[in-house]
Amino acid sequence: MENQGKTSTSPGWLEARLSAPAPQSEAAADFLTSLTGHGVQILDELAPTGPVTVVAFFEAGAELPAQKAQLEGYARSLAAEAGEGAVELTFSDLAAEDWAGAWKAYFHPRLVSRRLIVAPPWEKASPEPGQMVIVIDPGQAFGTGQHQSTQLVLRRIERLAERGRLPARVLDVGCGSGILGLATLLFGAQQVTGIDIDPEAVAATQANAKRNGLERGLTASMTPLDELSETYPLVLANLIARELIALAQPLAQRLSPGGELVISGILIDQIGQMSEVFAAQGLKVVEQDSLAEWAALVLA
Repeated sequence: MENQGKTSTSPGWLEARLSAPAPQSEAAADFLTSLTGHGVQILDELAPTGPVTVVAFFEAGAELPAQKAQLEGYARSLAAEAGEGAVELTFSDLAAEDWAGAWKAYFHPRLVSRRLIVAPPWEKASPEPGQMVIVIDPGQAFGTGQHQSTQLVLRRIERLAERGRLPARVLDVGCGSGILGLATLLFGAQQVTGIDIDPEAVAATQANAKRNGLERGLTASMTPLDELSETYPLVLANLIARELIALAQPLAQRLSPGGELVISGILIDQIGQMSEVFAAQGLKVVEQDSLAEWAALVLA
């Protein structure tokens, strides 16, 4: 395991790259998402062999030294598990003006479900007949469609639409870039309510709705989940495990009778724990799906 740094005259962000065998890299992606509060990029995830690299960005500030120390400690624990030389951690300082270009290098048009392509505004997609395109600029919010946890929810949305079961009204908890809510509109929903605790996520959701001509069907705000008064026939929550646990009760309360709650952002080995948490709220798992080490549960 190696730690390297490059000095920048005006660092605004720190790029961290953690390379590890696939099983450890999946856990690392979850850890880095939680630690940074931003999405991560996963490189070489489809390679049949070899390490997988997780790229994350830390904003310079008072918390950075502690965050960096946490990551270094986590990398050491992964290295002890994976074996000598199997885990590598590197750091690079980025000037503030270089931040946007750094992560954009990894975001290209991608087919994320059978019919849906997610593309950035700076690179045009070429859909096949029957495919649809949603254009997403996440800014500093999570949600480019590249991560398996997002793809799992998008696949569920598509299946609901194909079965004629996608409801008119949807709640997207932790809307991030707005990708999930916008996908439901693209597949036929009429009204989406998106909420997030991050003002940059709310702004990104609103901007992406306008970018895709879907602003009339979507509202986004920082309204706390437990302050919403309506219930919804479909509730989406692509969050990390500890957030899902903390929000289990209000998530269940926002679900209309006969509706379904789709949760994602959990690892396969957390399925049992999540099932128990939501069973205590009167919900049971009616369907589950997985990609790599990530899982999504449909609860009703």
